[in-house]
Amino acid sequence: MLNKKEQSELAEKFRCTFKDNSLYRLSPSSCMDESTLRMQLLWIQQTMEADNLRAAASMLAKRYSFVVVAALYSFIVFQKKINASTKNVSLHTEDAETMWLPKVFISEIETKEVTEDNRKILLDELLDELFAHHIEPIWSSLRKVTKISKLTLWENVAVYIHWLYDLLLANEEIENVQVQKNLRYVLEEAEGHHFGSYHHNPFARYSSLPPYVEKQKQEIRGRQTCCLSYQTGDKKTYCRTCPVICKPKKGVIVHE
Repeated sequence: MLNKKEQSELAEKFRCTFKDNSLYRLSPSSCMDESTLRMQLLWIQQTMEADNLRAAASMLAKRYSFVVVAALYSFIVFQKKINASTKNVSLHTEDAETMWLPKVFISEIETKEVTEDNRKILLDELLDELFAHHIEPIWSSLRKVTKISKLTLWENVAVYIHWLYDLLLANEEIENVQVQKNLRYVLEEAEGHHFGSYHHNPFARYSSLPPYVEKQKQEIRGRQTCCLSYQTGDKKTYCRTCPVICKPKKGVIVHE
């Protein structure tokens, strides 16, 4: 199971919580029900001052990405596979705020130990739990309710997985070879059925996003789709990597 130190680490890095102190709970099952999802999106739209439900849907996908990176971090760093099923994970809002930064509530902390012998089996099991039976059904509901492109939703998650990739590779205490092997499998090699009704891995198109070079030669990875965050809040600003404002590169697709 996750010990206290590991729980604290997940809480600090990925906004995880293991106590139910929620004012507002967003469960996976409620996100898969279209009528309930619409009400939840209206609440997110109002809370984040979003222009429309599509922007609210994209923000929900971004917040849900923390479920993914927390689970992958535990798998790679702690060598423990958490229960990422719809019955064990939900988003909890503890404070009313414009940014809407919910916590990832993990109900049961029992885990499966990852070894060299079972690593591939457990990673596939984790992907099935996270995506095929969890996130893809939510994406389908978001698509039906708001008409948002699934390309945007999948890239929202891909961006956070790339962020996790960079975070782990910068940690000298973690074996880089294992990090690269695990995350390359998630982003490129895992078969499509682990993500839902797909023939191909939906992350593959984002596995090598071209960098956008800023001033002072600082490279940041560019996006292919717009996440619509400029349609939320008072500032109405674009992300630094937004394809709407970045110089388009070959293969870049803008979905609004």
